[in-house]
Amino acid sequence: MATKMPPRLPNPDRFPDAEPYWAAIKEGKLLFKRCPKCNEPHFYPRPHCPFCGHNQTEWVTASGQASIYSFVPVRGAPRAVAVAVAELAEGPRLTTSIVDADIHALRIGDPLVLTTLPGEGGQPVPAFTTPLANQARAYSAQALKAARGEPPAADAAPLAEAAVVGAGSMGAGIATALLNAGLRVCLIDRGEAALQQAAEAIQRNLDALVQRGRATQAEADARLAALRTSVQIADVATADVVIEAVWEQMALKQEIFALLDQHAAPHAVLGSNTSTLDIDQIASATQRPGQVVGLHFFSPAHVMQLLEVVRGPRTSAATLAVARQLGAAMGKTAVTVGICDGFVGNRLMITRDHEADRLLLEGALPQQVDRVLTEFGLPMGTYEIADMAGGIELVHRIREQKGQTGSVVSRLFHAGRLGQKTGKGYYRYEPGKRRAMPDPEVTALIEAASREAGITRRAISDDELRARLILPMINEGAKLVDEGIVDRASDIDVVWQRGFGWPVWKGGPMFHADQLGAAAVLQQLQALQQQHGDRFRPAALLQRLAREGGRFTAPAAAAN
Repeated sequence: MATKMPPRLPNPDRFPDAEPYWAAIKEGKLLFKRCPKCNEPHFYPRPHCPFCGHNQTEWVTASGQASIYSFVPVRGAPRAVAVAVAELAEGPRLTTSIVDADIHALRIGDPLVLTTLPGEGGQPVPAFTTPLANQARAYSAQALKAARGEPPAADAAPLAEAAVVGAGSMGAGIATALLNAGLRVCLIDRGEAALQQAAEAIQRNLDALVQRGRATQAEADARLAALRTSVQIADVATADVVIEAVWEQMALKQEIFALLDQHAAPHAVLGSNTSTLDIDQIASATQRPGQVVGLHFFSPAHVMQLLEVVRGPRTSAATLAVARQLGAAMGKTAVTVGICDGFVGNRLMITRDHEADRLLLEGALPQQVDRVLTEFGLPMGTYEIADMAGGIELVHRIREQKGQTGSVVSRLFHAGRLGQKTGKGYYRYEPGKRRAMPDPEVTALIEAASREAGITRRAISDDELRARLILPMINEGAKLVDEGIVDRASDIDVVWQRGFGWPVWKGGPMFHADQLGAAAVLQQLQALQQQHGDRFRPAALLQRLAREGGRFTAPAAAAN
């Protein structure tokens, strides 16, 4: 049997007298050696001094502060990491890793602070991160606490049963999340075939939990036993909460809510999984608008940690409390937002993605856009997400309804390039694999769209791409705050962390804006407005903060 090679650790792991070193690491401290004769510090574990040869050295506790002597980012790693040489404040240098920080923004001489990573057998190993990343983590914890608000009241009536209307992939995911929360679930759809497929998907979701050790087989079996399916919408009658998860079309949703109003229990909360539509218009189809609320899950619904709770002007406080109670039961972060196109998460994403599409016409390619976004810190780029989540078909149909044709996404749709499910979208995919590979056919398709639009393509720098993708998100966030869509700017950051994978070590769009400074963001947006038009017009709140030297978010508690 092959033996596991030990991890590549600092030299002290190779010598008998290294025990104090590893004991200190478990306490989050780093030791180095100092010679009592020549007083030279070093990170050299042998008993004798490498400088003067003295046969005795002593362990000294480092401050944990260091600076970058050299570094190389590791591209394609599952977390932000750079291989580096760190120079301790006390003088010695050691080979190490910089982790969970903005590694593509690092510079030689930047400050570092000690952290640890899990090693084999539970033994922590030393690594470093940046003070700004620690500040962002402290801010993120503060923002999350504010968004969650008070826990459900101790005397809140328990939620025992839920109904989900719509047995598509989202409906199956929502049903899985509700079953995992301990509720009985009735999944309703007009088609028996759709219900069968959804039940099989739910079975797979529960099996995956068992395989990953997150549930026992007995627990998974009990959850599946709590599921029933029906083609009769009248079977919502015993549910405490009903969640509609059908196609994103207002007339269809209003039709369903009119039926729910007839059949749901008088006390039941009626939720819609709409991702963009006006929840008050949906509520107007009922005689109980105060009990209607948006429950916007993110895909896959049984995995993603975010739930946008969308309050309408007539949604009651009691209904909002039940919605947040449900979110807590499912282990999700429930963030209350107001009505607007796309609410919070999708409104920023739609703004960014529209700009990304313009950049394609002007000269960028999907792989450049996605690389810039992932190097910025996001887990996936715009076009990788579109291929994975069926975005090509969805966006095409929405634009088709608005009479918008001839775009790159429409060309992809008509070419049968619908993403991973067809083996080709913005990228091509080998059978059974999900690695996105650039496709010359897509390049030709984009170039043809540019010609049709009368646009001469040009080389676009990464810096311009980054500015045109990220700054509009900040600007849109400022509008959300000014419009009262969110209770606080930090809620936007929580939405983007929990729903879109914005890393906690980068805080969120509004935290990022504060690091840049409102005046700097304003100046860049004004330059983009002058060059590209009024879609970059700075928000009123941003202009005010720039004049007053203000910030969007509350400063985080001091962090190293």
